[in-house]
Amino acid sequence: MKWLLSILPLVCLTLVECKKSVSPEIQKYYYSYYPLEKGHWVAYDVIHIEHTNLGSDTLHYALKEVITERFIDNQGDTAFRIERRWKFNPTDEYIIKDIWYANTYSTRADKIEENIRYTKLVFPILSEKRWDGNAFNTLEKWEYRYDSLHLSRSINGLQFDSTIRVVQSNVINPFQEKVASEIYANHIGLIKKSYKNIDNGLGREVYMTITGYGVE
Repeated sequence: MKWLLSILPLVCLTLVECKKSVSPEIQKYYYSYYPLEKGHWVAYDVIHIEHTNLGSDTLHYALKEVITERFIDNQGDTAFRIERRWKFNPTDEYIIKDIWYANTYSTRADKIEENIRYTKLVFPILSEKRWDGNAFNTLEKWEYRYDSLHLSRSINGLQFDSTIRVVQSNVINPFQEKVASEIYANHIGLIKKSYKNIDNGLGREVYMTITGYGVE
């Protein structure tokens, strides 16, 4: 009995430590929907349509986003360099299209696209969450919200056990159609993007659908 009493404090201490170690999981922040790791890549089929006064011009290409570097940015934060490579024919080699960047913080995930910072996700991921995707740039407020959390999806022949959808806009009227959303898969990141912003017949459409993913 004495030996049992002597180990009880140790057991209690271990249980407390275990509880502390799993508390982030209990809180369900789900940072893994926005994985940032050197070598991680996702490939997409992209359709880009520009509507101008001269008509509509469609560009169809393959895109591969590869995280190539981890570094400290000019704000002193850990950042990741994303090399965006594209090609127009399956037999072609990918060439660099542009360079974007990404950061994650305790309460949000950002992506810097053409030198404009967008807040793509906020943490913890909860159904009632709403936020300004343009909070850290000079553009007008753009409210995002979560929709369809932690659902399995099949996209382009690929199966994903857990996905979330971010609704960025859903405005449709006789003069304007602004509909935008992004879908993220756990441990993979962005797997589908739909963006349509047409005002009086002029504007842009961008559709991205995942075709593969991995680590280089």
